[in-house]
Amino acid sequence: MSTETKVAKNTWQAHRTEPRRVLLCSPDYFEVKDVKNAYMKENIGLVDKDLALKQWVTLKETYDGLVERKFLDEVLIIKGEEGLEDMVFAANQSFPWEINGKKVVLMSKMKHKNRQNEVPYFKIFYESQGYKIIELSKTEHFEGMGDIIPHPGKNLLYGGYGHRSDKNAYQEISEIPEVPVVTLKLVNEGFYHLDTCFLPIDEETVFIAKLAFDEEGIEKIHKHFKKVVEIPEQEAKNFALNAHCITDELLGEKIAVLQKGTDITKRELQKHGFEIIEIDTSEFIKSGGSVFCMKMMVF
Repeated sequence: MSTETKVAKNTWQAHRTEPRRVLLCSPDYFEVKDVKNAYMKENIGLVDKDLALKQWVTLKETYDGLVERKFLDEVLIIKGEEGLEDMVFAANQSFPWEINGKKVVLMSKMKHKNRQNEVPYFKIFYESQGYKIIELSKTEHFEGMGDIIPHPGKNLLYGGYGHRSDKNAYQEISEIPEVPVVTLKLVNEGFYHLDTCFLPIDEETVFIAKLAFDEEGIEKIHKHFKKVVEIPEQEAKNFALNAHCITDELLGEKIAVLQKGTDITKRELQKHGFEIIEIDTSEFIKSGGSVFCMKMMVF
C-alpha cells in the first residue's frame, strides 16, 4: 500500500513555499575511487580534477547569476572534506522541509559507509541555519533528495526505493511533516536514485525515463500527473532528468539548468516555457551525478 493513503488527500492541495537558497559543496577532494553505481565502474581514477573544478565553478557562477536576476536569494557553500570524495553531491545527505513555517531537516542514512561520514558536516550546517534536526529511527537507508522529490505546488512527495533508499523510510517520513509520499520502485541500475529518472516541471507535467520504473510505478506517475513525457534512454543516461527546474511565480519566468547535449529534453522544456541554461558536468557524470545531484535547495 502506498504511503499516500496515510495522510488526508486534501493536504495535497495545500500551498507550499519553495526554498530560494541553493547549497553547494565544493569539490576539493572529488574523485572516483570505488564503485557505488553503474557509472563509476569504468571511471575509477579517471576524473580530471582541474576540469571538475572548472565545471563546478561554472555551476556556482550560474547560480550566482540567478541570484543577481532575483530568481534565487543566496548561494551557500559547504567545504568538501578530505576522504569524502562524493560529498560534492549535496542533494543526498538530507531532506529539508518546512512545518508550520518552521525549518526542519531529516538527515540521511546513507547506504555506503564512506558516504555516511558526509552527513555530520551537513548537520552542522543546518544547525547553524536554525533547523530542527530529525534523525530517522525506523529505517536503515534513506538518501535524501536523491530519492525524495516534491510535487511542484503541492504538499505531496515521491519516494524512490530499490537501490539506495528503503521503502519503509517513507512511512516514517510521511508522518513527520504529515505529507503523503507516493513510493516508486526503481528497477534499473542505470537509474539508482529517483533524481536521475524523474523530473517534475510543474503541477501537471513530469519527465521520466520509463525503463527506470516497474509497471506499478508507471501507473502511479500517470495517476498524479496529467502529462508524462518519456525521455529516451540514451539522453536520460546523459543525466537529462537530473536537471534543476526553477519557476518564479512573481517574475512569471521559468529556468532550467541542465547538462549540455540533451536536445530532446531541452526542446520539451522550451515547449513548456523554460529558459535553458546548459552547462557541462561531464566529470561529475563519471561518478553518477549532474546538476540536481550537486545542489540542495534550502529555506
